[in-house]
Amino acid sequence: MNHEHKIRVLIGEENKLYQEGLCRILIENDGFEVFGDAGNGIKLIDLVATLKPDLLLINPFLPEFDGVDAIPVIKKQCPGMKILLLPGISAEEQLIQAVKNGVQGYLSKSSSPEDLIKAIQLVYNGEMWIERKHFAKFFIGAPRNNGAVNTQKEDNSFSLTDREQEVLRLLIKGFSNKEIAQALFISEKTVKTHLNKVFRKLNVTRRLEAILFAIKTGMV
Repeated sequence: MNHEHKIRVLIGEENKLYQEGLCRILIENDGFEVFGDAGNGIKLIDLVATLKPDLLLINPFLPEFDGVDAIPVIKKQCPGMKILLLPGISAEEQLIQAVKNGVQGYLSKSSSPEDLIKAIQLVYNGEMWIERKHFAKFFIGAPRNNGAVNTQKEDNSFSLTDREQEVLRLLIKGFSNKEIAQALFISEKTVKTHLNKVFRKLNVTRRLEAILFAIKTGMV
């Protein structure tokens, strides 16, 4: 990370002990600047408008804050700000909606201080963060469009082949390259080739980005 610019973080969390713990972790790392915290939604919205942070760490169920549905309001005040959800969401539908509303990542209750630092860095640099072990919980059961992946926008810009659609479906289910190869009776090398083509067509670089992109755009 470029330490010439510290990532300016705003924390939205009502639990004071947890809030202070997050502040301590970030302050001990010279790559971050914590320049505000809010324990309720009204104060949070005011601080976002005033401070315009680089990244917001937010409990999705703050007092006086309409959960996931209020996220677009906050994003409108500060369009360039990244949002990383703190633990609290328990249903996959909520997380999927949060991603559609502009959230870039989610920290679980089992996330470590190292996970927090890594997640903030990745999200700040334009990537997504959801721990792989939570893929199944949030995405395997995600609603599908008639059980199939809609792999094209109205302008047909994605143009995934039938095989690439199959690979994407299995990727969303959390399959490894080896498992995809076994399921489709192809080699792992061929799987990598298909994935590279999918990534290029979706304009992403990582597996998680492809999964979240598919959800955000209604491809699944």
